[in-house]
Amino acid sequence: MISRYPAIASDITKLFAARNTHAVEVAVLQPADPFLDMAGEDLRRRIFLTESETGQTLCLRPEFTIPVCLDHIASQAGTPRRYSYLGEVFRQRREGGNEFFQAGIEDLGDGETAQADARSLADAHALLSLVLPDQALAITLGDQTIFEAVLAALGLPRGWRMRLARAFGSAAMLEAALADLANPPRNGQLAGPVAALVLDGDLEGLSTHIAGGMEQAGLSASAGRSPADIARRLIEKA
Repeated sequence: MISRYPAIASDITKLFAARNTHAVEVAVLQPADPFLDMAGEDLRRRIFLTESETGQTLCLRPEFTIPVCLDHIASQAGTPRRYSYLGEVFRQRREGGNEFFQAGIEDLGDGETAQADARSLADAHALLSLVLPDQALAITLGDQTIFEAVLAALGLPRGWRMRLARAFGSAAMLEAALADLANPPRNGQLAGPVAALVLDGDLEGLSTHIAGGMEQAGLSASAGRSPADIARRLIEKA
């Protein structure tokens, strides 16, 4: 490892190798347009720009993700594929130096999206644990898809899942919904099975239940509103 790298660089590269990644190098001088296209013109004042002899706008690489992905496309390499990198990036910052090291992994093309997301989280945690061995790390996930998957796994009725999902991102709304869930209001006008079907938003099941009740009572479904109409209205009111 050449001396310009930090002392921990060898440990980082060993971790990358253990996590089944392909180490890559990308050029320090990069076309500026891909970065500006992705991050907007606001990035222009924070990167170091120059111009080639042919008039192309170039910059010192401000990060690795875009160059790694562009090189992957240019090489026509297959996927899934995991790339790791460690090297200098260059950005003008209000605090700290304008040249610093960046290490990371680009995990491309895995069809199992949830598995790839979990692996990326584990990669980041392993790298930070290596670099900051004495720090207690906490993970905060802000992905609504994960939140909705947790709600589904809890087996909550559909109505409650929808209400809690709508509260995602608002602590006050979520606390109010959880308080109602812990002490749900009782609707004395609905029998137990009907109340459960209404709360679950099970239109087909509720329609079938109502149709059965009408048949037992000798009521004709064609004389008024259909069981499906009644079920839909009950669910809407709930």
